[in-house]
Amino acid sequence: MKKLLTTIVTGSILMFGMTAFALTLNEARTNIDRQAMDKKLNAQDHSQAVNTLQGLVDKGVPVDHAYRVVEASINQGMKGKDLAEVAKSIEAAGPGARKDAASVAADAIQHKYSARETAQMTNTFGKTVAGGAPADKTSQVMSNGIDKGVGAGRITAATNTYAGEIKSGTAPDKAVDNATRTMDRDRTMQQDRDMSRDRDYMGAGSGMDRSTGMDHGSGMGPGMGGSRR
Repeated sequence: MKKLLTTIVTGSILMFGMTAFALTLNEARTNIDRQAMDKKLNAQDHSQAVNTLQGLVDKGVPVDHAYRVVEASINQGMKGKDLAEVAKSIEAAGPGARKDAASVAADAIQHKYSARETAQMTNTFGKTVAGGAPADKTSQVMSNGIDKGVGAGRITAATNTYAGEIKSGTAPDKAVDNATRTMDRDRTMQQDRDMSRDRDYMGAGSGMDRSTGMDHGSGMGPGMGGSRR
């Protein structure tokens, strides 16, 4: 009896939490309207933000996931036409995968990937899931790379390798670990190359041409530090 009561109370608490924090479509739309006005979006971008929220929900994306995508786009100053491109890539995923596709897109936008890069990754997500890979694990692979600032191209390549391993019979969790390690290695190698380039640049800039007396470091170089992309 005590165990039954505990189960009922726990279930009630969980249900209350879900009810208390669930976002309705009307609430989400009101929030988007307010944020669009606060950011002083023009009429076209404001309208696109609201329409994208509604469109994603109509396509089966849960309200909170759709809201995250649109909210992130407003916060990052994404134009309406770019948001429409991202939304199209989410909708291209199968009906059962759009929730996770929206999560990938929202993570990418929040981490300041461009609309083109975000759509590239979301399209890759959709194709990977359509090929038989589990949506949640595929989302995990891509979010791991996004959180670490790995370039969109490398995330796409790692996801394609992950998809190949899944098709070959590798357990999904193992394939996720392999893809994450690959991205970590690639990221470390890129950082090492950037550091080496910076050292070379600094070394070249500190020298004087003994025959002419010209300072080879006086001109502007290729830039300091490497892009995450």
